[in-house]
Amino acid sequence: MSSELQEEIRRGEEGGRIQRTVLRVKAFSYKHPALRAIHLTLVTVLGALFVVLGIIMLVTPGPGWLFIFLGIGLWSTEFAWAHRLNQRVKRLALKAWRWWSNIVAEWRFRRARDKPHHLLQGPRHLRVTAHGTGEK
Repeated sequence: MSSELQEEIRRGEEGGRIQRTVLRVKAFSYKHPALRAIHLTLVTVLGALFVVLGIIMLVTPGPGWLFIFLGIGLWSTEFAWAHRLNQRVKRLALKAWRWWSNIVAEWRFRRARDKPHHLLQGPRHLRVTAHGTGEK
């Protein structure tokens, strides 16, 4: 499971249409100081709006964490501190996912180990037993 999550993160970091568009807009805005100021202001305000809406949605119905991470992700296109925070959160999320996957695997192992041995594995309709003895 962990490798699937890491693969998805890797594909997301490679970039796609949205990232190419953001990079083109950023490169275009760097050509003129006024455009640069407008771009920086827009990124800052939109990022703050997403973060504030996310915080509000933490106590009201809605995807609060998603909006917070979108705001930080938007800020990370312009600010190094936000990029570092984004990377740190990604590492923590992977660590938490691995921890949870290990706990679930341990639970499954214990359940399988502690099952009564007279039961057969597999779907019930495929089990063939000799009069309830558990033998085939």
